[in-house]
Amino acid sequence: MTTEQKLATTWFDTAKVRTLRAQSQAYSTKEDLWSWYVLRRLSIFVTIVFLKCRLTPNAVSWLSAFFVVASGVWVMQATPLSFVIAFFCYNIGYLFDCVDGEMARLTGKTSRKGYFIDLLIQGATLPVYLSILLAILTMADRLQLSSSESVIVYGVVTCIIMALFIPISYQLTHATHADQRDPVNQIRTKALLWQFVGVLLGLPGFFVTSALLSVSVGMLLTGWYLVGFLLLMVCKVGARFVVTLRTFQ
Repeated sequence: MTTEQKLATTWFDTAKVRTLRAQSQAYSTKEDLWSWYVLRRLSIFVTIVFLKCRLTPNAVSWLSAFFVVASGVWVMQATPLSFVIAFFCYNIGYLFDCVDGEMARLTGKTSRKGYFIDLLIQGATLPVYLSILLAILTMADRLQLSSSESVIVYGVVTCIIMALFIPISYQLTHATHADQRDPVNQIRTKALLWQFVGVLLGLPGFFVTSALLSVSVGMLLTGWYLVGFLLLMVCKVGARFVVTLRTFQ
């Protein structure tokens, strides 16, 4: 596969845009299908705008974390509109996560601090899973929280998770093999089918499906989808634990 084939290009790319893609968007097996075939096609244009606005890569990283966390707040509201807003919040955060790395490579400002923030962004997705559970309880009339109460609960849980994730991220940042891929990631990138399954069963697939279901077929089926998604997530964690543990034998 040539370098040109590995670039996430669009038909309206100019020569300058293609050059910038070549400098900042080298193909990585860590990228999932949603990131590579959707977000990477758009991210370079946002990168160009942010560079002209003289934003720093780390500033964009913090914006990414904000939007990812905000997506969970909207999921907790458990309405058709909130699921649509959550979809956009998550994907803006995910898009900015692509942009910050591109900006860092184009400006030569890659750093351990930037990698540390990227790890925190990954940690920011963890409270989103809790928001799915709380949305299920709300839709089943098992939980009654006002919008402000939901934000407070979600904020506290996010802080608790970050209290654990911050030192772990710091240790990973200073690890010798911080770029080492875990065994499940290696399996996922072996075939297109597994990459597609990974997207469908991950947060990108969740936000697309929940938004579409909530506005098209109603909240009852959406609620059952949320339950199924969490059950599958539990199974995925168990399988990932077993597969990862076997690599140490």
